[in-house]
Amino acid sequence: MCDTASMAAILTRGRDLRRRFLPVVVAAGGLIALGLVVAAGVVLERRHSEYGEFFPGRFPERLTYCDGRGYLRGSPEARAEIDLELVAAGRTPGGATIFRSKDLAVVAGGTLCTTIIWAGDPDDTHLVHYTLLGGP
Repeated sequence: MCDTASMAAILTRGRDLRRRFLPVVVAAGGLIALGLVVAAGVVLERRHSEYGEFFPGRFPERLTYCDGRGYLRGSPEARAEIDLELVAAGRTPGGATIFRSKDLAVVAGGTLCTTIIWAGDPDDTHLVHYTLLGGP
């Protein structure tokens, strides 16, 4: 059997261990939380610099297409007003289909890059157009 003095020594030792290691555990938890916040900030900043908004929808402000070239969003157009033959060429981050003209293209490093692309669903009556930023 344990006497009162030995029980008190055991309890005191447990309190001493808690007092010694609790600040270390709290500091480690704080550093982990700070690391997660910094990582989330880096990811959000990268998305914002790539798409022009933190959470891009179906039609982001900026698109990267054709060997990393930037395209800036314009206004919606009725599909009937576009008198070019369009072909599907990719997808936006939000899932809309990217269309390009079969005819209009510039050569950039051996790749044909159109100066204007459109985004929308294949059965939509309106498409959003994007124009190439910068030159060929």
